[in-house]
Amino acid sequence: MAASQARAGASAGTGRISACALLPKDLVEKYFENKKVFPYLKPQEDAIGAKGSSCDYGSIHLQVDPFARPDDLKKTAVKDGWEKVTGVGDEAYFHNNKDRFAELMVWTSAHHFTIQMDINTGKTAATTKPDTIAVANAIIPKLK
Repeated sequence: MAASQARAGASAGTGRISACALLPKDLVEKYFENKKVFPYLKPQEDAIGAKGSSCDYGSIHLQVDPFARPDDLKKTAVKDGWEKVTGVGDEAYFHNNKDRFAELMVWTSAHHFTIQMDINTGKTAATTKPDTIAVANAIIPKLK
């Protein structure tokens, strides 16, 4: 049902997937630090490029199909400081953004996406990495 919701969130005729439809409230809330504020947050979605979209929701920022030339990124990811991650999609790379947020780029057979996740108090990008991977693995089945 979530996959159909994501596709249903696509703009008519564009094939654009709704990034916010891929982030259910219970998934986002699990990783949001301030549980008192969370009920008041609403996801905000924007179009990116020809077929992409982004969603800012709580401590997670998701971009689906944001890059015009995603395969070029794969060629330079490790050289640019990204760490290859296994067990996520067809190919994935993790990046520590100075312990301000953790970032994961993922490629699946039909799509690519990025997750940028805030780092909660007392955590680091390294300890947030499993959370970004868990979010990615929750999203992947909805993109098929």
